[in-house]
Amino acid sequence: MRKMRRWAYTAVLLLVGMSASLALSPEKLYLLHCMGCHGPKGEGIPVRVPTLRGFVGYFVHIPEGRAFLIQVPGAANSPLSDAELAEVTNWILRAFSSEQLPKDFRPYSPEEVARLRRTPLLEVSPVREAILRKLRDMGIIKP
Repeated sequence: MRKMRRWAYTAVLLLVGMSASLALSPEKLYLLHCMGCHGPKGEGIPVRVPTLRGFVGYFVHIPEGRAFLIQVPGAANSPLSDAELAEVTNWILRAFSSEQLPKDFRPYSPEEVARLRRTPLLEVSPVREAILRKLRDMGIIKP
């Protein structure tokens, strides 16, 4: 299984025209690690995987939403380094949801990512629903 995963990763790197020894851009990191579920344009999969486009920026309005984006299993358990995860998350927020970001948006730092991903979420749906409820109650997102 590991050999297959390594082979697939190498094949994808070759397809995007990169060598495994070169640093990848946040966009390419998204293509390799996030696009499979969230889609090439952050559209998600209805009912199964939430959209990022025009929505994910709302999460960083509150501390628990900000933490959530790093603590979801796909992010917290990804093979990305803390610096890479910070870069790709900041890219996702700006590329797919810049209009929903708070005016005082502060990009994630590798240190913040390292701290947050030490406590990954075990129950994603209830935490997500609580965050969305709070954002609705605050008037940040419409019911």
